[in-house]
Amino acid sequence: MGPNAEGGRDPTSASDRGPETGGNGQVPEPPLSVTIRTAVESESPAVARLHAEQISEGFLSFLGPRLLARLYRRIVRHPDSFLLVADLRGQGVGFIAGSTDVRGLYRQFVVRDGIPAACSAAPRLIVGWRRVLETLGHGASDGTGAGSGSGLGAELLSVAVAPDRQGLGLGRRLVASFLQELEVRSCPSAHVVVGAGNVGAIALYERSGFVIAKRFELHAGTPSLLMRWDGPPSASESERS
Repeated sequence: MGPNAEGGRDPTSASDRGPETGGNGQVPEPPLSVTIRTAVESESPAVARLHAEQISEGFLSFLGPRLLARLYRRIVRHPDSFLLVADLRGQGVGFIAGSTDVRGLYRQFVVRDGIPAACSAAPRLIVGWRRVLETLGHGASDGTGAGSGSGLGAELLSVAVAPDRQGLGLGRRLVASFLQELEVRSCPSAHVVVGAGNVGAIALYERSGFVIAKRFELHAGTPSLLMRWDGPPSASESERS
C-alpha cells in the first residue's frame, strides 16, 4: 500500500516508534497475556483508529479513519489478505496487515467500497488525487519485481502498536506472526515499503530478517526503501542446490 509508518505500505504503513530495546540493549518479551490472532470485521474501526494515531505520516492516515476502516474490513474479507491483532485481555493493542495479492485487494476495494469510501473522504481525495494514483499504481505491480517499489511475494501492508505497549517487543512479535502466516499460505518471500527516515521501523524489519533491496520515491519528494524477506529454501530447492 504505501510507505510504512509509515511502517509498511500506506497500509500502507508500518510503524513502531523506535527500536524496541530495554535498558540493557536486549529486546524484552511482551507480556504472556498478549495473544496474536486473526481479526474479525468488527475490529476494523479500532484498527483504523490505531493506524491513524500511530502512522500519522502515511497518506492513508491523511484520508481519515472512516476510509481506513473500510479498507481494513476489505482486508479481513479478501481471501489473499489478512489482518492480525495483538489481544491483551480482550483489548487490541497492536495489529499487522498483509496480502499475497495486493493488486487483487485494491481491485476489490475500488469495486466494492470505492463509492462510499470516496464519499467519506471526498475533500481530502480531491487535494491528494495525485497520491491516490501513485498508491494505486504501486498496488498494480504485476509481481515480477519490475517498477518503482514493487517487490516479490507477499506485502507487509502496515503494523502499529498502541503507545502504552511500545518498547516491549510486540512489534517484532507481530512481524514474526506475519511471517508465520506466510508459511501457512505457502508464500516463500515478502517485502515492505518503509519511509527512508523511519529509523525505528527499518530496525524492526532488519531484526526480523528483512534486507534493504532498493531506494525509490513512491510519492515525489518522499524517499522510501523497499525491504525484502526471503524464507528458507524448500526441500526441493535444497535438493537441487
